[in-house]
Amino acid sequence: MDDTKKLVQEANGFLRAAQNNMFSGKNNEAVELLVKAEEAGEKARQQIPNDFQVTSLFQKIDKMRKDLERKGVQTRPGGNKEYSFEVQAQLSRIRELLLSKNLDRAKRELDEYYARFAGPMTDIPEIKEMKAHFAKLEAEAREQETRNASSKQAETLEREKHESLCREWETLLKQIPYFEGTAQNVPQLIDEKERFRQAVDLMAEYRKVVFIAEKPLMLESIERDLQHRIEQFPERLAETSSLLASQVVDEIELHVNQLNNDTAWKSNPDVLPYFVGKRDFDDIAQHIEELRPLFANNPQAMESINNALGTLHSLNDARKDERSKRVKMKPEVITGSEALSPVQTAIDAVMKYNPGAVVLKSAVVKPWESKRTEGWSDNTRSKWEVKNLSESTVELAVLLMDATCKLFTVHVEKELQTDGLYGPLSGHIMYEELASKSNFETVS
Repeated sequence: MDDTKKLVQEANGFLRAAQNNMFSGKNNEAVELLVKAEEAGEKARQQIPNDFQVTSLFQKIDKMRKDLERKGVQTRPGGNKEYSFEVQAQLSRIRELLLSKNLDRAKRELDEYYARFAGPMTDIPEIKEMKAHFAKLEAEAREQETRNASSKQAETLEREKHESLCREWETLLKQIPYFEGTAQNVPQLIDEKERFRQAVDLMAEYRKVVFIAEKPLMLESIERDLQHRIEQFPERLAETSSLLASQVVDEIELHVNQLNNDTAWKSNPDVLPYFVGKRDFDDIAQHIEELRPLFANNPQAMESINNALGTLHSLNDARKDERSKRVKMKPEVITGSEALSPVQTAIDAVMKYNPGAVVLKSAVVKPWESKRTEGWSDNTRSKWEVKNLSESTVELAVLLMDATCKLFTVHVEKELQTDGLYGPLSGHIMYEELASKSNFETVS
């Protein structure tokens, strides 16, 4: 077996010599050397058909053959040397176009050939060979067109699938309600925490999706905005939660300052110290409970609230204790049998809400006064009602079941009937005050 590398080198040597002869006008010598180059190249191609150097060699051989044939030189052994230069030139052009697979131009050149060289020149072997080549290339072109159509259809389906996927995710991402973490009220912040959690879960799923093509600008814009808000939300929520917590601290400290500024009682034993009532503490407790879900994962962040509230309770309890020592019953203004009925009415009103309590002391502290009232009898406004009343006030010092002592102030009243007599007494608690039991014990 011949050395393929040596054969390729030998063929290239023949080819260079052929080119030199062609440039010198020695066309016959050039054809002989071209044939030798082709023979050596064929031996190499039989052993290594797909080798790059062999392919390159035959491309140069074909080019030189075309150059010679354009000059009217017959380059194939045994060829018809009677072909005219015009025929050979036209055939060379067609052959060159076929080699470059330019079928449209090759067909036009062939049609022109038939128009110019009618008769025997249309039945030569070269024409038959070209027509066969035409048929082969056209078949290849049809196959390629079929493949292209299938590929295009597949690409269309993939593109439609991609666009549908993008539209689906655009809709899903848009469905996440807006959240930012800067709302100045707790319920909305809690809602935004849930929206944030939904967004995080959805974006984690979105990151797993494989998009086969570039995403549309709208989807990318929504994605960027949502991702940015997800990244910013924890810090902004913490800042807003801290701000809301500080507002509750401010609310507590306002009461603390009110207590600290209330100093008149310290120098005057007849003045009662101010204290924060249950309603204010209930409001504070409600605000704290509203805040608590924001700090579910970080309860230590509410320490400032707890500290401030502890300070307020401590101050307030001390004031209430001092106040209870100064709470005393007013002087009674109605005594004896006349006081029995209003006192009992007041006791009934207190016992209704404090069963088991013990009355330590009682006094009617306001003389009977007449009062006239008028207004609609009910919400339907169907009847206008006028009442003539007589009213008084009773104070009761009561020891409750939890051992605390309170002074209750009770309003009692009776209505003047149409017969000129008063109806039964009724009473209701107006207010109550924590008091020291010792203030109402009888001194023996």
